[in-house]
Amino acid sequence: MTAVAVFVKTPGHSSIKTRLAASLGKEKAEAFYLLSCQWTAQVLKETQSQVICKPFWAVAEKEALNSSYWKSFESVYQGEGDLGDRLYLVYESLLRRFGSVIVLGADSPELSAEDIIKAVRELNGSDKASFVLGKTIDGGFYLFGGKVGVPREIWKSIEYSQNTTGNSLEKSIQYLGSIKFLPICADVDLREDLREVMSRLKVNDPQKHSALLALNLI
Repeated sequence: MTAVAVFVKTPGHSSIKTRLAASLGKEKAEAFYLLSCQWTAQVLKETQSQVICKPFWAVAEKEALNSSYWKSFESVYQGEGDLGDRLYLVYESLLRRFGSVIVLGADSPELSAEDIIKAVRELNGSDKASFVLGKTIDGGFYLFGGKVGVPREIWKSIEYSQNTTGNSLEKSIQYLGSIKFLPICADVDLREDLREVMSRLKVNDPQKHSALLALNLI
């Protein structure tokens, strides 16, 4: 079985989407984030109907593990330290329990169940890739999965939130095993990202586009 851990922060406990909030304001950034989390949960439930996996919320704050925001799945604590430390802890602890792990964010409204299903199948199929990696348009990554341990020093060596993040992760793990790649997908960090995502959703997913319009974000 594959564990799927969605890294989240809890409104009221942590600052949410700080770069987006700088242009939209705190309330609108949180509203976008919570809607995107709901969509991510829906995607994971759809994924569960197609492949064997167990979703988790990987929650940034220990005191928020039982928050009402995260009732749909079991919660695990990200742990202390920087993002590299927290990715290492969640990935390795779930790898010991499940044998393969996928970690992803909750800020990609265009994420589809097909993306995660493909990742699960790549890790468990006959070809048996060691890793799967989904990069973002801006050079980061929205999904990472593996069935092989990744040393803490690798996680900590990556510069996150940079246009080189995805490529750096790829280069750092390539000696550990084979990598299969997912389609590029956008995450939303800036107002410009949100505009571009909404433009595509208007054509590809009018229901999501209407839900975002209703929030009066931009």
